Amino acid sequence: MDNDFEKSIHNAMNKNSNTPTFDTTRTNNNQEIQIPSSQTEDNSMPQEESNLDPGGGQVIQKQSDKDKDKPLKVFGGICVALFVAAMIFSSTPSVNTTDAAKNALTDKVSTSLAAGTVLLTKDENMGQQDYTITHNYSQNDTKIWVWDYAAEDGDYVQVLVNGVPVAEAFMIKNKPVEITVPAVGEVQIKGIRDGGGGITYAVRYDLNGTNYFNSAPEGEFNTYTLIKE
Repeated sequence: MDNDFEKSIHNAMNKNSNTPTFDTTRTNNNQEIQIPSSQTEDNSMPQEESNLDPGGGQVIQKQSDKDKDKPLKVFGGICVALFVAAMIFSSTPSVNTTDAAKNALTDKVSTSLAAGTVLLTKDENMGQQDYTITHNYSQNDTKIWVWDYAAEDGDYVQVLVNGVPVAEAFMIKNKPVEITVPAVGEVQIKGIRDGGGGITYAVRYDLNGTNYFNSAPEGEFNTYTLIKE
């Protein structure tokens, strides 16, 4: 009887030892790792999108910022347009209508007008003429200034001394171009290209402070003979 009772106890113990046990810790870990896909997507959502409220408040804020920027852009465009217009008008000299300018158109010579004086709004053929300039200038070289006293229409001239070019051909404008030439000899101003209406130009000699208003057809030139007393 005692032996049977001991066998029963022994079998019961063996049976319990074969009963599988659950790793609750592992089960719990698996539950923590298995995160629902919807939760993962929410966590990976960009911060900017997550800040959007259901009512679209941030979209409204962006639109409001754009509306605020519009007046600034319009103001900036107006400032640029005014600046460009000012540059255009400031770079275009006005026509001189004084009595001295009128006399210069008649006489083709002036000692009172400054270099760069504009006499006409468009080219008018005043005829071409050569000049002999007698002076007592002490230096060997002198300066001349050449410009277009009418419309800037693409006229080109070239300056020569005793038949030899001293500079490349250039387009004459209302702003004078300064060139150094000998104080004695022949200075020629040759017409190279007519931009329309004839090549009209003016030249001022530093040695006598005189402006000469002249014209030179394409391929022809005016001669200024400089003689020192």
